[in-house]
Amino acid sequence: MTSITTVKSRLFLASSAVALSTISPAYAQQAPADDTDHGEIIVTAQKREERLIEAPQSISALSSAALSRLAAKQFVDFANTVPGLQYTSQGAGTSQVSIRGITSGADVSSTVGIYVDEVPYGSSSAFANGARRALDVGLFDIDRVEVLRGPQGTLYGASSMGGVLKYVMAKPSLTEFEGKVQAGVSTTRQGGTSYDGSAVVNAPLVTDKVAVRASGYYSRDGGYFDNVATGEKDVDRGKVYGGRVDVLLAPSDDLSVRLTGFAQNIRRHGGSYANIGLDGVPVAGYLDQAHPLAEPFRSNFRLASATIGYDLGGVTLTSVTSYQSNDTYATTDGSAVYATYLQVLANIPAQAVAIDELARTRKFTQEVRLASPTGQSVEWLVGGFYTHEKSLLRQVADTFGAGLVPLPGVNAVTAAIDSTYEEYAFFGDLTWHLTDKFDVTGGLRYAHNNQKFTQDASGIFVVSAPGSKSQEGVVTYLANARYRFSRNATAYARFATGYRPGGPNYRVIDPATGNPSPATFDSDSLNSYELGIKAETSDRSFAIDLSGYFIDWKDIQLLNPVAGVTNYTNGGGAHVKGAELVMTARPEPGFVATGSFAYNDGYLTQAVPVLGARKGERLPNTPHFTATINLDYSVNSSAAKPSFGATVRFATDSTASFDASPSLRQYHLPDYATVDLRAGLSLGPVDAQVYVQNLFDTHAQLTAQTILSQLGGPAQVLMLRPRTFGLRLSSHF
Repeated sequence: MTSITTVKSRLFLASSAVALSTISPAYAQQAPADDTDHGEIIVTAQKREERLIEAPQSISALSSAALSRLAAKQFVDFANTVPGLQYTSQGAGTSQVSIRGITSGADVSSTVGIYVDEVPYGSSSAFANGARRALDVGLFDIDRVEVLRGPQGTLYGASSMGGVLKYVMAKPSLTEFEGKVQAGVSTTRQGGTSYDGSAVVNAPLVTDKVAVRASGYYSRDGGYFDNVATGEKDVDRGKVYGGRVDVLLAPSDDLSVRLTGFAQNIRRHGGSYANIGLDGVPVAGYLDQAHPLAEPFRSNFRLASATIGYDLGGVTLTSVTSYQSNDTYATTDGSAVYATYLQVLANIPAQAVAIDELARTRKFTQEVRLASPTGQSVEWLVGGFYTHEKSLLRQVADTFGAGLVPLPGVNAVTAAIDSTYEEYAFFGDLTWHLTDKFDVTGGLRYAHNNQKFTQDASGIFVVSAPGSKSQEGVVTYLANARYRFSRNATAYARFATGYRPGGPNYRVIDPATGNPSPATFDSDSLNSYELGIKAETSDRSFAIDLSGYFIDWKDIQLLNPVAGVTNYTNGGGAHVKGAELVMTARPEPGFVATGSFAYNDGYLTQAVPVLGARKGERLPNTPHFTATINLDYSVNSSAAKPSFGATVRFATDSTASFDASPSLRQYHLPDYATVDLRAGLSLGPVDAQVYVQNLFDTHAQLTAQTILSQLGGPAQVLMLRPRTFGLRLSSHF
């Protein structure tokens, strides 16, 4: 009975690192595209502008030039180039993100906060499948992507216990009219043809007072996975398209108002994965799936925000208001499990079962903060935050018999979960410059949330239950010390805490004991200890960025399958220790060599029966060691500005689950190494880049999920895109 319950509950929720980039270190990535990132970058990790080399925490920042050289169009195109950033994915819009190994494999809710500029994305609760719906922004007209490693609970709040992924969009210019157009095409071995196009225009309507920036993009992925059961080729083909309008108003030197509207749609015919047996042998081939039904996916994301900055004379007021809507529609082929159990348990001649899901979130947020000027002996920042979210998760199982003819009158699963999440928080930090070289910072945040949900379900595999509600208050802390040896060298020590909200729970009766599930589950939390040093020579011919960390994770939130419904519980703990190193050398103008290395060792500190995990077992989805070696050379003295680059990436093996998991079977991903090449040339007003990704056509297994493998069925494995040749053209005006 337990295994059946596990199968049913996991399917009910089924739809529910590497090294720095191919460029120079993050603190040297804010430069024109023709200069190999030899400038310096300003980040806003502490909600103040500061030089990245002076930020007292571990941060990577990929500039727009870096993303362009990677030919990156979506999240998975750059994610495996960032130290400590891990993910599982089945295509654009269906990714689960973790940082420094803070994941239990199938997370209750996200452990990483995702931001568009200063706006938090997605649902904060556990009832809208937010953990598997990481925002996949089309990577055009982006100033940079920031990855903040380690908990950010003081300034960024809930669900940033592993870190923060921030998309920083390009801002309107009040002084210059400019534009850019870009187009690309690529072809993948054993896959389809992909192409993309985008354009942006920046227009100062009133010089120094009003400017508008408008952009649009369209990207078509030709796909490369085939479904041998249906005969369909390139089932993962799809498109991402959207646009943004950004208005900046500066009526006076003291006041600025930024109004932004952002819309993006994702459409995919199927999932990006291959079916590979738990023994590592493909069902058909390394790029093949085998299931009877289509798995379309679509997502509509809308965001409107207003950011106001006002200098009150010695104090800066910032207000960020936003409203977002996110609708995703997905179909999962659950035939491998559901059809079998309908036959065995209900004597229904099912041959295939499709799980159709709608996940919808409406979210309003408001943040207000006051900040003292920088450069004073004491600097402070205080603020408040409010969010109100309404979400709906609806799932229906469609059952098919012989010839894939719908079976009338069969209700395997029909479920609708309505939930609300409301939170208010107060936060602040204070930095005391004890000398011109040494300072200490302390931070504090108090957050209180109220949640409720209703559970309306029926069918063979699920039950209805009364709704529930909860409330919870959580305090997070930050303390760091920083010593600046010079303008080009900083050492720091950092202690920080983070958490994920708990909440109300699905109400079910355990048939084995007769006991009801707990009415609520608790937040989990972690403490992080980090030491780091960032340094570069005065001429930036050599740079180093080194950090080491230890994380203590407590009361891990877990999925607990009972009586056909997955409810939530807390249990166990984990320790994660690791280090990240990035070294960059510029022996001569135009030449950059970067070596990036990351080590991560995450393991459970006690056995966790719900996970089927033993004490000391490693945490999933995270290789122990990753490395990237990158070479870039450009001849800027030539009018044609030729450039050449190469990247070698390596990752050791990893696991997808735990060895004795009753619901998510274990799968081992082997180590891999890949090579990319690129070359560029300026042809008058046009910049051209040609590239080849995965030069040796390596069958690298990037991530895996085993949601549908309870009966010994295959894992769903995201394979590295086969050898791909591409051309990209761009022009500025």
